[in-house]
Amino acid sequence: MKPVDLLHYDPGLMEETVFLAIREDREAKRFHRERHLLYKITNAEERERAFQDFYRTWFFRLGFSEQIEKALGEQPLISSGVKGCFVARAPGKPEEGAELFVNPEEKLSNREQRTISIFLLPESLLNPSVLLTFLRHELLHIADMLDPGFGYERELPAAEAGPTHDRLHKERYRVLWDATIDGRMVRRGWADESVRANRLCDFRQAFSMLAEDIEDLFSRFFDREPHTHAELVAFVFDPRAVVGTYEGYYPGARCPLCGFPTYTFEPEPERLAPEVANQITQDFPHWQCADGLCTQCADLYRARNASTSATQSLPGNLFLGPQS
Repeated sequence: MKPVDLLHYDPGLMEETVFLAIREDREAKRFHRERHLLYKITNAEERERAFQDFYRTWFFRLGFSEQIEKALGEQPLISSGVKGCFVARAPGKPEEGAELFVNPEEKLSNREQRTISIFLLPESLLNPSVLLTFLRHELLHIADMLDPGFGYERELPAAEAGPTHDRLHKERYRVLWDATIDGRMVRRGWADESVRANRLCDFRQAFSMLAEDIEDLFSRFFDREPHTHAELVAFVFDPRAVVGTYEGYYPGARCPLCGFPTYTFEPEPERLAPEVANQITQDFPHWQCADGLCTQCADLYRARNASTSATQSLPGNLFLGPQS
């Protein structure tokens, strides 16, 4: 199906966009003359339809559909995989973007179940080159969602440490996915090479625990393809395990005892007192010194051991043991 056949535009968005553009357009006089004639239509419903047709005609005449059709036409997975694409007004700048909606009705085909909505501000349609770059980025996300090879799943696995870590994982996934998207855009000539520095900055903030090898790891996602949803999720949840090149304990990793991220691991867990190590293994039978632990947990077990030793040394403690 051709992109133009998929597209449906919000009448309000078309009207606002045309009004913004016509102020500086040489066709302004013609626009206002034609618009004024519509007020002569006496039937209210007919007049409303006439105004909608009028703004639609001018929307296309001024070329505001061109970048949308171009970006959509570059994604055959979308053109063949969705029932329709609705272009509507975004409430604000943060809400601009593209969303894939899936009807759960099982009787429908995959294509019939899927629709796309593109949310834009009228002002964004006035800058064609910036709009095209934005649409290409957003529609590559949608194409990934539709690509069986990518294997997209809407929900990430729940984090063991709770909702706070769920939000952290979602942000890391967003950064990683954006890196793969913009890498493809640069290679296709759709984005300037300078976007690399911006994505590297985001990657560095999201995965600060990988400081020493951050650029090599970033390149793995930005400069290579294809990638899969499962690959991104695995890296988000445990970068060290996926990379397989990190020894020891990297800053920001989780302590195997308390489960919280830490930047201060016990420097030499193998030198813990035997009594302390024994207490740890009583609580965590599978723990080994090589697994490490945060300094807070190490201090807690050292304090517990000291408290136990002090209690056992009290005179009254002589009578606490079993009586013969």
